[in-house]
Amino acid sequence: MMRLCKPLPLLELLMNNSEVIKRLSERLALSQREIRRLLRVITEVFKKTLDEDLSFTIPKFGTFGTHVRQKRKAYNPHHKTFVMLPPKRGVSFHPSSVLKGHIKAQSLDNE
Repeated sequence: MMRLCKPLPLLELLMNNSEVIKRLSERLALSQREIRRLLRVITEVFKKTLDEDLSFTIPKFGTFGTHVRQKRKAYNPHHKTFVMLPPKRGVSFHPSSVLKGHIKAQSLDNE
């Protein structure tokens, strides 16, 4: 299969915090200071919700939640030994069907 255009470097595909703030500021006609404060409050609410082992859904976007990874055996190649890794908590994200459909439609349009 032949590519029609060369792939973008990874750094061009990522948006950092200041770029998100700038875009939201332009779209919502609010100052960047207000957007920065709003994002800080939203992320704090998200963190506290996940800390309480609760999940939450953003309609048409997806569901965030936590899960526990069980303890497991891993191999350390440097010491050539097996070690037991302790259980860990992690964050999970399940995209909504609306978001999945949007992503699929976008990827088909770009080809």
